Amino acid sequence: MVKETSRASWSHSYERGLAELLVEHNVPVYRGQNGWVAEGWKSIVSKFNLKFPSAQFTKQQIQEKEKDMKANYKAVRDARKQSGTGWDDSLSMIIAEPIIWEKLKKDYPRVKRYEGKPFLLFPILASLYEGSIATGDLNFLSIPSVDLTSDVVSPTDSSTNQHGMLNPFSTTHDAGQSSNMHGQEAEPTTSASSGQKVDEPVKKKRKQSQIAQVLEDYMDFKKQQSQTFVEEMKEPKQKDQFTIASCVAALETIEEEELSIAEKSKALRLFKCQLNREIFLNTKDPILRTFWLKEEISAMEKA
Repeated sequence: MVKETSRASWSHSYERGLAELLVEHNVPVYRGQNGWVAEGWKSIVSKFNLKFPSAQFTKQQIQEKEKDMKANYKAVRDARKQSGTGWDDSLSMIIAEPIIWEKLKKDYPRVKRYEGKPFLLFPILASLYEGSIATGDLNFLSIPSVDLTSDVVSPTDSSTNQHGMLNPFSTTHDAGQSSNMHGQEAEPTTSASSGQKVDEPVKKKRKQSQIAQVLEDYMDFKKQQSQTFVEEMKEPKQKDQFTIASCVAALETIEEEELSIAEKSKALRLFKCQLNREIFLNTKDPILRTFWLKEEISAMEKA
């Protein structure tokens, strides 16, 4: 039986798996201007439940979780920019004094769950949402002015812009041309190489073709960038065996009777070091692992 939306239980593995699938489907064929299209969601839900057979979440459950992860990302992103806060890139965690945390939790209620804890999904969510949350993926794209009389595109070669106004940065306009803007009808644009007049429909067609080419190249670049990112994430690497996420997951399995919450919080700092992560994960004896953690925490406090 399919789980009810309100009863959906999301583990960290489920959340990361969904984030990776969202990045994989962050391409024009699956995602439009207003979000993922129906075919995109269908593919995401199918691949997610294939990857996690025990989950069997519905489309609505997965869509709600995507909205939740997006809201969490935006809250942490904005909160870490506030005065008095710091950011630990290696742990993806906000660093702040208690008095600052109180203000952050009041202004951004969603960050409460990340007080003293890493937000391990922040980097992948940043690659997914940054630039598309409020402004859109294409809003920062700047298309240079196009010289309609030459095969070379240059922002300074054309003496007039698309509205017929004089280009103040043009190197070709002079006082005589400037006077045409005050009562005289401007002469049709001529070709620099042949001296012949260029018909208006031809100019417009060339301009539209050049702009379309720029946008097409940009979309191809974005698609290739997303695919490369997904491939790099899927590619197994030696250092991936000793990730911070793996250490945190192992740390959370230690009972509080053996290691308190306060000690676990301090232990997180140890995982900034690659060597510490390798020692911690390679130590299979749980008693020895806990004893090593306590010794390292004690040495860190004395330093």
